Amino acid sequence: MKKIINLLIIATLLVSCSEEFLDRQPEDALSTGAFYNNPSEIKAGLMACYSPYQNIYSRSEVPQYLEIISDDAKDVLWQSNDYLFKKNTGNSRPNFWRDHYKVIVNSNNIINIIENYTPLNSSEEELVKVYKGEAKFLRALAYFNLVRLYGDVPKIVERLDDPTKAIGIGRTSATEIYNSVIIPDLEAAITDCLKKGDAGLQGEEARATKGAAMTILGKVYLTLKNHSKAEEVLKRLIVSKEAGEYSLLSDFSQIHKMDNKFNDESIFEINYNASLGQPNFLFKWMTNENGYLYGIASGGGPVIMFNLMEDFVEDNDWIGEPDWTRYNATLDSGLLEGGSPELQPWPKKFTPETSTLAQYNITGTDYNYMVTRYADALLMYGEALVGNNKASEALPYFNMVRERAGLNGLTVDQLDIDRILHERRLELAFEGHRYFDLVRTDKAVEKISWALMTIVGYDARIFTTEPIEEYQLLLPIPVGEIQKDASLNQNPGY
Repeated sequence: MKKIINLLIIATLLVSCSEEFLDRQPEDALSTGAFYNNPSEIKAGLMACYSPYQNIYSRSEVPQYLEIISDDAKDVLWQSNDYLFKKNTGNSRPNFWRDHYKVIVNSNNIINIIENYTPLNSSEEELVKVYKGEAKFLRALAYFNLVRLYGDVPKIVERLDDPTKAIGIGRTSATEIYNSVIIPDLEAAITDCLKKGDAGLQGEEARATKGAAMTILGKVYLTLKNHSKAEEVLKRLIVSKEAGEYSLLSDFSQIHKMDNKFNDESIFEINYNASLGQPNFLFKWMTNENGYLYGIASGGGPVIMFNLMEDFVEDNDWIGEPDWTRYNATLDSGLLEGGSPELQPWPKKFTPETSTLAQYNITGTDYNYMVTRYADALLMYGEALVGNNKASEALPYFNMVRERAGLNGLTVDQLDIDRILHERRLELAFEGHRYFDLVRTDKAVEKISWALMTIVGYDARIFTTEPIEEYQLLLPIPVGEIQKDASLNQNPGY
């Protein structure tokens, strides 16, 4: 870890604006000699907290990974440790660990700088308070991802001018990290960040907001099975509208379009701009390029499970009607290479039009990645209400999402955990939510074991012949980190 931390400190102190989250021409690296003397310089440093997320949600393939280890898809590289819950340390995903700690260390340093900065006037005081709120949101999101993926992880909340301070601290319980970092940070972000529509966000919509902090805090409380707290914070977002006005787009197919960034449904998204050296390659990992371009599927991208397709289109009493609106915006298909009569489906949510796809193969796209959106918040709020025995109050929020897709509304007696997961599965497919949804609702071992042990019609290989165990829902700690720091013990079972 020592080598990594050294790099992270350099990244904070010598910030390159080429990874800026705003759409403006990048500047050269800023000099440490004149750094952090005013709010604009602090804001420039804050960009080092945002920029690792561009890698996390694109090149590190977090959304694809989370979907493939759920029951929505399989990995076409059938022998892969990463996607098959192998009982060894080869599935640790060290890039996840590295990139999230880069966010954490950079956020710690900026928070410390702000705490030791003396504003010249009330305007400066307000500006740096907002920047501090954003840094706390980004740190909280990073820790939230880490504890959901690895469990107990090292707690680092101090400025690290001396990288050796990161060695030997061991792992802190996930419970403590929730209570001492994630929840307080998100509460602070709710208080200090700007809300949607504030003048300070004009042209800078990629910044963290009150709405983003409320939505993630609601997800945190659902993860902790605290439905009362989840209901409370999500009500502030949806009913009281304390974070500004959010709404569902009328056309589901337009949510993720490249030219529709920061739309009314977006709550927090990672901004990409290929022309500024910030390309998004998620479309390469989340689709089958050859199939999409030529109609012949071969290699790359997740293999879609049949039961996901069936959930969209099978007409039966439980589902009620085919969900063609969301299906057509989510999935596409082509013939398998080799003359098989089978069609292979793949995700297309983040894929450019066929006529333009080839030009993005090397350059990447400007597609943003929505970490969370209003439909996610509405469904979580409904889930929290159901968990608090308020199914009749929850019904309108589920039906808002369904009716946008052209479906009939649900009835109260249909609202149980299976129905909730069904709605989230179809609405948020391939947006990186399914795995965590299964884990927090205690459905993961059952659903994922079934997926791993089921032959897909267009891929006759059985990937595994035995169910997974509960401990496998956490990734092993990267071996490289343990070798650098003996205080890091491995997760049980690996």
